[in-house]
Amino acid sequence: MGLDFAYIAAWLLPAFVGGGIWMALSARARWVADIPAAIGAGWLIGLFVAAGCARLAAFGDTAHAFSRAWPWYAAIGVGAWIAAIARVRRMPPESPPRVEAFSVAFRALWWLLLAWIAFRFAVIGDEASLRPVFPWDAWSAWSTKPKTWFLTGHVEPYVSMLNWLANPDQALRTAASWSYPELLAWVQLWFASAAGAWNEPLVDVAWCGALMAFSFAAYGYWRALGLAAWIALALVYGLVSLPLIDAHVALAGYADLWVALTLGLATLAWTRWLTLREPRQLALATAIALCLPLLKLEGMVWFVAFCAVVAFDLVPPRRRRLALLCIPALLIVGALVAGFAANLQGESWIEIPSIGSFALAWHGVGGAMVASLFTLPNWHLLWYIIPVLLFVRRARFREDRAARMIGLMLLIDFGFLFALFFLTTASAWAQDFTSANRLILQLVPSVFVLAAVLLRPMADPSTDVSVAIRRRAQANAARTVPA
Repeated sequence: MGLDFAYIAAWLLPAFVGGGIWMALSARARWVADIPAAIGAGWLIGLFVAAGCARLAAFGDTAHAFSRAWPWYAAIGVGAWIAAIARVRRMPPESPPRVEAFSVAFRALWWLLLAWIAFRFAVIGDEASLRPVFPWDAWSAWSTKPKTWFLTGHVEPYVSMLNWLANPDQALRTAASWSYPELLAWVQLWFASAAGAWNEPLVDVAWCGALMAFSFAAYGYWRALGLAAWIALALVYGLVSLPLIDAHVALAGYADLWVALTLGLATLAWTRWLTLREPRQLALATAIALCLPLLKLEGMVWFVAFCAVVAFDLVPPRRRRLALLCIPALLIVGALVAGFAANLQGESWIEIPSIGSFALAWHGVGGAMVASLFTLPNWHLLWYIIPVLLFVRRARFREDRAARMIGLMLLIDFGFLFALFFLTTASAWAQDFTSANRLILQLVPSVFVLAAVLLRPMADPSTDVSVAIRRRAQANAARTVPA
């Protein structure tokens, strides 16, 4: 099946636009490690910008969303690259990056991992391109709006069933997913309009592209943090080899993978701020995290937790104890803003519009969770290896600020899932091995970011910019002390 120029451009333009945005926000744009980071992170960022441009330019002509949006979209990319080039020219000259000396065995391992990763993407990408939307929630929830809008040629509002029944004379539509966020719908419309038809295989292969882009971004970010090339690639290998992630790519259509990769990308940028102190990366991390509630309702939960820990990190150390006491209050306020509402009328229950309404009670689903994480073929050996890594590198949490902050964020996230599965009737999701795994999937890329931080070298100041900055400040202070 031949592909026309518009569809190919729909894939290339996000890398151009997003890459320019990323380079303009990078303080060290000439690092070799930043090339894969700019490609991968840029593609995901650029795709979200493309979805926003498509919505603004083609709200009333969705079938031509790409042709209407791409001139404005390309102009954004040109502006971003002009800013990036101007920023690079203002940078002082940098010493060339240190070249790592690898043994023949490590070089062979690196190439072997790269070949396997490429083969794996070829297999799951081909699988995604062979069939229309297949999983239940994919076609009943996530492809309903974009397919309807594309075929009708304009956006028609989706409302609740009661509203739909009460207004038979209006052009309204209803579905079980009527209140779901619409960013992913516009991503699908971007590719469908570029293809010229609602061709689901051509739309769904974007799931493979998203995972591939995150792999590039993660490798680049981890190399910039000082990880050896083979360790960074081994972590990428571990992520893309997980059966459940591969299933979400091959059987494309769910939004969980996009939430996972978006939270992971925000965590990567935040980690770079924590370790290399690049202010623009903190701004980038916040902007990426803002996309979480626009992808899926529970994305608001991860967004609130992310912002709470970022705010805690920005508090001066002498006030950390007071801030730590304020975190529960901040989380409660954020949860209320996100739509949480506790109700105590007769039976205790909690209404979480982001996820559902559940009765509050203890549910012993430990056996189901253990089976899901440790015995079923969903995660390979991930949940065996991570506890061992945390124990072996436990001293790193005292030494490394990034490890502490990311660990705190994940502790809050997994604490929320524990409360959800063990203290509410959402325990059914664990007992039938369905949504429990999908919610855990949304945190897995960030778990790999924490693993990378724990594995990064700390002794060499050239790989730890925070150490180098502290030593330079001490040297400057010593020179200013009068004899």
